Order: sequence, then structure tokens, then C-alpha cells
Amino acid sequence: MLKLNHLNLVQCLVIMLFALAPFVMSISNSEMTEMLTIRTLPPITLTIASVMRWIIFCILAGVSILYLNTKKGFRITTPVYFISLFYFVQFCYALVEGVDYIRFFSLSVLSLLLPPIIGYAIMRNRSITKFFIYCIAFFIFLSVLLNGHLVLSGHRFSGFVNNSNAYGISTVFWLVILFLVNQSQSVNKRWFYIIGVAIFLTMLFAGSRNAMVGVLLIFILEYFNKLKSFIRSIVLLILLFTIVSYFLDLSFVLGRFENLSGAAADSGRKDIWKGAYFAINNNMWWGNGMDANEVIAGTGNMHNCYIRFVLNMGIVFTVLSLLMYFLSIITSFTQKHKVPLILAGYLVVYALMNLGEDYFVGIGSSAFIYMLFIYGFINYYLTKQDAVTNSTTKVK
Repeated sequence: MLKLNHLNLVQCLVIMLFALAPFVMSISNSEMTEMLTIRTLPPITLTIASVMRWIIFCILAGVSILYLNTKKGFRITTPVYFISLFYFVQFCYALVEGVDYIRFFSLSVLSLLLPPIIGYAIMRNRSITKFFIYCIAFFIFLSVLLNGHLVLSGHRFSGFVNNSNAYGISTVFWLVILFLVNQSQSVNKRWFYIIGVAIFLTMLFAGSRNAMVGVLLIFILEYFNKLKSFIRSIVLLILLFTIVSYFLDLSFVLGRFENLSGAAADSGRKDIWKGAYFAINNNMWWGNGMDANEVIAGTGNMHNCYIRFVLNMGIVFTVLSLLMYFLSIITSFTQKHKVPLILAGYLVVYALMNLGEDYFVGIGSSAFIYMLFIYGFINYYLTKQDAVTNSTTKVK
């Protein structure tokens, strides 16, 4: 009975972490100007979500350590080891510098311990993934309820997370979860299409270019062997977008693809990067220290994680660190007979999104929690066969 209670607790905490994920995205002062017409949740919501997130992190990490020693079939898979090494390389550099090492130690430990426990909870009770779909439906409903008026007034949609780009990465993650749950649990067809269309439309209204590319890639990978279904889905979505454009002014969406070459300058990112280029050229190989983005470039968000890596750590540690991430993708992709392609696809999309944001290093962001769940699913698919084999052995 004690073991059952432990398992129920873990499953509840995993569901809670999924439900809390979009609420922990913080808003910086530079983004406040975008919020003049945005309806926001009370600030206490963010505070509560952040505190609960850390409590859940600690409990799940502790249970994961306990299960590694006591549970048969509970193990850490190769892709998870590599994502942890991705952060461990950065931790080693930060430790030598004596700057920001707690952040990278936490990222390394959490990315090692949490995916296995998330995957184990899913393996022991696959039906908990249906709660993920209920959460996604609620997120979309709340987003439209709070800020649907932004689309009607010709502004980018931001959902309830108060940031269009943050909402964009959320839609990519939600789409992956919707496809994964539908593959094994068979979501009601009507609700599958309603939620899928809602994700697609709100993603478009958010105007995040990275999210648009990400969603397209996820669709291609999901329907890779179903060309007719893929073409039909794309045609229907284009028709839907065309019909909606007759009733709403969607120029703010199409305008996101105009003057792409000048997008970095228009958003102010080019000025931030210029401040980093001189320092990069002076210390290209070994970097300028983990706080160089703040000391030299004068910002906590470089809006390009790769420039941040080279500025802070130099080329040697940047290449070594990114090699670990690349290997985590490769080891997931080479197991495609076990791991759905869209999981490796999300990791590729995540890497692309870091061209415009600093998601990789944001321990306080929703994106980090999304990544933990993606690796949790990867760990689940890679250990699922072990559980079946163990069960068969016991029966014999």
C-alpha cells in the first residue's frame, strides 16, 4: 500500500508540474511596454506557480534518486545522460569562473533526475497523459478568454503568458503532446481536431516565426509516412487561415515575414549583439566568463543563446557543450523504431528557437519544464520495452 501511495503521489506531482509549466514564465521590464493592452493574471499567480515548481522539482528529484536504488526497470537512458552533460560542461566552466555555477549545477542535476521519474510515472499509468490534454484545452480557453481581443484589434496574441514568443513555444510543445497522447490513448477525434486547430490558429495569431517553423516541422514528422493525411491537413489549415483572414485583420501575422533581414535590427537585438562581437573577437576560444553577457553586453537575455555561449564560454566549451546536446538528439533519432520522430523533432525545434531566445539557460522558464517532459517521454519510450520484458519474465 505504501508503494502505491508513493506512485500516486509521483503521478499527481507530474500532472501538477505540467499544469504549472506555462504559469512560471517571468516577464522582464523590457517587455512591459508590450503589455499595455494585455490582460494579465494577478502577480501572485506567478509567485505561487514558481514556489510550487521548486517544491515539485525537489520532491521528484528525491524520489528519482530513491527509485534508482530500489526500482527494477527504472533507469536513466542515453539521451538523458547527454542533456545532463550538456549542462555539466557549462557547470564546469562556471565553477572555474566562480560565477553562476549554482544555476548550471541545478540545470545539470534536474535534467538528469527528472526525465526518468516523469517517464516512469507515464509508464506505470499511461492514462495520466489524458490529463495533459485537459490542461492544454484549459490553457487555450484561458488564453482566448483573457486576450482574444488582441487579435480583433490587430495585435499579436500572447495568451495568458503575456508574451507572444513564450506562447509560441508553448503551442509547439502542446502540439507534440497532443500527437503523442493520440498515438497511444486515441483522443476523441472531434476533440483532437478542435484542440489541434485551436493550437494552430493561436500559434499563428502569436506571430512567432520560430513557432511557425516548429509547428510545420512537427506536422511533417508526424505525417512523414502519411503523405495524404499531411497534404490534407495542410490544405485544410491554409483554407481555415484564408477564411479567418476575411473576418480579421491578420496583417500583423503576415508582416512578421516582411523584411526578415532587418528583423534583428528592428527588435533591438542587433544592438545587443554588436556589444558582444568585439569581446568575442578578443577572447574567441576561451570566452569572457559566465557573466560576460551582463558585464559586456549589458543584458541578461542576449536573444540568441549561441552568441551568449561564445561570448561567455568561448568556442571550445561552446562546441563541447553543444556536442552533448547534438548527441542527445542523435541517440533519440537512431531509436526511431522506439521513439516517435516528433520527440527528436522537438529537440531540433528547441535548438532553432534558441537562435532568437536564451531558452537553454533559463532555469526559471516554462521552456525548461517543456524540455524535461520531452526527455521524460523519450525515457519512457526507451524503457517501456524493459518493463514489458520484466513483466513477461515474472509471469514465466
